[in-house]
Amino acid sequence: MPRQRIAALFGAAPFGHIWTDRFCEAIVERGDLTFEQNTGFWSGEQAADVLRDHDIAIVGWDTRGLPEALAEDPGRLSLVACYSGTIRPFVPRSIVASGLTVTNWGDLPAPYVAEAAMTHLLSALHQLPAAVHTTREGQWGIDITRNGSLLDLAVGIYGMGVIGRRFVELLAPFGARIAAFDPYVDELPDGVKRVDSLNDLCDWADALVIHAGLSDETEASLTAQHLARLGDGAIVVNTARGAIVDQDALFAEAISGRLRVGVDVLEPDQLAADHPVRQATSFCYTFHQLDQVHWPGGGGTVPRIQQRLLDHIDRFLAGEEPQFDFDLDRFDRST
Repeated sequence: MPRQRIAALFGAAPFGHIWTDRFCEAIVERGDLTFEQNTGFWSGEQAADVLRDHDIAIVGWDTRGLPEALAEDPGRLSLVACYSGTIRPFVPRSIVASGLTVTNWGDLPAPYVAEAAMTHLLSALHQLPAAVHTTREGQWGIDITRNGSLLDLAVGIYGMGVIGRRFVELLAPFGARIAAFDPYVDELPDGVKRVDSLNDLCDWADALVIHAGLSDETEASLTAQHLARLGDGAIVVNTARGAIVDQDALFAEAISGRLRVGVDVLEPDQLAADHPVRQATSFCYTFHQLDQVHWPGGGGTVPRIQQRLLDHIDRFLAGEEPQFDFDLDRFDRST
């Protein structure tokens, strides 16, 4: 069998933490790699011509998007392998509709995102943002009346997909009381109480943790009115998507200090340098990076993010069915 041709086209320079020497070597072990930087000035047709002469296109956070023209004429291109969860910036819907195989990392980040949510929840419970602020100001002590514990805490979860379920597994041993709102899930994990609305969830919860996917139904679904139903000192954790929440209302609650807020995502993810929420002692933001796990390395292996992409290539080379491939329904539900 002739060696497969693999292409990665970058708008500017590739991310060094992704495209390590070992990762590139692993790709070259599987096929001939075309590695083009600074293609942002290329026309769509120029990029399409290059990709049509390859069997596999690799896309991700630092690559240029695929040209729409590939939907009509993909040439020899048979697999688009994405090393991120986000797919829409890199792959037009028409390419998925054309039947070209497109894969991403699937359920890979579930444990990492669940851990991120747990990190923010514990950080808020034990007031680590306030403690860091106090230390930097050269002061001493925090308001211990806000110190909390997972034991018997009422944790409300919005969204019970694979990440929400993994979060429940992490939370369960600590003795928290757990309720969830997700109208699209028929069965909940043992020990999780179902509530019928976001109003009910916010009325009940001491801590609200968002694990819903972003869709037309969930966008801006957590409103200022919902946040107002949470009790004073309650905690809001969002490691899903920033657009699910009325962000201005969330910032206002954090700035006032009424709610404690821990987020790994915003909409957009960039936060203005002079935004007043940065100074809020009850606010913590982790830059949409807690699901990026690359350490520890060594031992000649690559991190799991890169390994998942290599797995997609290996399945393709072996003639096996792809995993975590997209149809239009999955594409439309993805973020």
